[in-house]
Amino acid sequence: MRLHLAPLLLLPLAAGKSECLPSGDERPINEALSRGGAGATVTLCPGSVHHLYAPIHFTAPRQTLTTSGQVVGHDRAMIIVQGEEQSVAICGDCPGCDYLTVSDVIIDGNRPQLLRIPKGEALIEMGNADGHRVTGCRLYEPRGWSALHIREGDRKQCRRAHIDNNVIGPCGEEWDEEYDGFVEKEPVWGNPRADGISLACKESVVEHNVVFDTTDGAIVIFGSAGSEVHSNHVYSRTRVVLGGINLVDYEPWDGDYSGTRVHDNKIMAPSGFLKVGIVIGPSSWSDDTDTSVFGGTVVDNTFSGQRFGYAMVVSSARDFTVLRNAVLPGSEFIGVPGVTCPTAPENGPPQAFLINRGSAHGTFQPEFANGEVQHIICINPPPYRERTYKPWRLRDAPEAIAARAAAEVEANPNSKLSERVADSLVAYQYALLDALERISNVTAEEPAEGTDASPTDERLSALERGDKELRKELAKLNRAVAKLTGNVGEAAEARSPVLKSVYEAVRRRPDPVPVRATPATHAASVSVGVVLSAGAVLALALALLRRWRRSAAKGLKSR
Repeated sequence: MRLHLAPLLLLPLAAGKSECLPSGDERPINEALSRGGAGATVTLCPGSVHHLYAPIHFTAPRQTLTTSGQVVGHDRAMIIVQGEEQSVAICGDCPGCDYLTVSDVIIDGNRPQLLRIPKGEALIEMGNADGHRVTGCRLYEPRGWSALHIREGDRKQCRRAHIDNNVIGPCGEEWDEEYDGFVEKEPVWGNPRADGISLACKESVVEHNVVFDTTDGAIVIFGSAGSEVHSNHVYSRTRVVLGGINLVDYEPWDGDYSGTRVHDNKIMAPSGFLKVGIVIGPSSWSDDTDTSVFGGTVVDNTFSGQRFGYAMVVSSARDFTVLRNAVLPGSEFIGVPGVTCPTAPENGPPQAFLINRGSAHGTFQPEFANGEVQHIICINPPPYRERTYKPWRLRDAPEAIAARAAAEVEANPNSKLSERVADSLVAYQYALLDALERISNVTAEEPAEGTDASPTDERLSALERGDKELRKELAKLNRAVAKLTGNVGEAAEARSPVLKSVYEAVRRRPDPVPVRATPATHAASVSVGVVLSAGAVLALALALLRRWRRSAAKGLKSR
């Protein structure tokens, strides 16, 4: 009897075991999360690839998305953003969805392929609840403003997020003033820069992460009172990083950093330029001199590398404690003022520790030097081999290319006239040849001279039909020639000053010199050649018409 019950006892274990999802898109994942409800764990097969055309959405508390087994590195499942207007891969920002977990997956934001999205959201959007965790993930190339955002919540209820053991970067592009403009809050083609971790959740922990080549802030703390950020590695390798760890934002917590501790982090600038290792206060980051932040503690962090602008900068802050932060031997501080830097007075020059004591109050280590601080991230890398630094970014957006082309045409409407006229002439020539072919078909169908093999009425009907068809073709031909004449006239008028100047220049030369064709003269010669060939086609058309009329007249006489 006991043996018969054994299979029944094993049924709950078998039912509780979930199979991993193979490669696919977002639909099976979303169906599993929706069907599973609270506490559901959706596992992706190791090495699987999931192409997303819409975000993955958590739907209930205590849900988990992970890779099956204890896998690391490239064995983790990969999630790739593919939607044309998509920036979010995973969205856990749902009211009441407490204790969500994303673990052990690779997420490719795919910016190099799909480019940035204006006002795009983060690659992972979490928060708006309690106890969210992101661990063991590899995140890179978000199309929006951050790789990982833990939001404060609709009612600012976010608490106790945990972000640990992730590798994040690279993220974003550098700001190119020629392409993106000079107003940082309104980039023309969308924000090029991106954060690594953007934390706006109170009482949270950010630990043991590696964050590199993030072109905005590597770890940005938006208030988040009571949070701890420690034991992270931040570095710049191939892209310019504005800030390693930022405590600069007044919103959304009204500047409250009370109980927030930033300690034992390593910030390195081995090859890419890192403007500021740790930056504190709104006016350090921008030209906001009206607000301030308060209550944070920043201690026992280290800085190393030869490509820093500053190690630490503090302004518009109160009740901060900043102690025992160290610059390792061999580190260097370099940079030149950018075009948006203040000039009266200028910011303090590149150095390890810079503070504006007029706006910063608290307990600070003695290495800080007093100086002007406003929008300190305006500093740029110094010239290399006498060449001004060129910001790195991806290719132009299609919209930018189209806008630039339209502007060029508007500024110089005749710039491509010859090409357009030549194309039009070729098109008209093909139309003429088609008309000639139809005329030839009509004449070929006429009977030979003197032949009276058909009744007279049938022959007259055929002639009438042929005459009607011929009239249609002649009308088409006439319209094409009229249009051709108009275009040629416009082209000649547009090119007349150029041709006259060329003629006068050549006539004044004492010796005959071979002249290399410029694009303009080449285009003009192409246009003339096409016109001549079109004229030959017209002459052939007239000859065929005369031949057809003689044939028709002789046919009538023979009857």
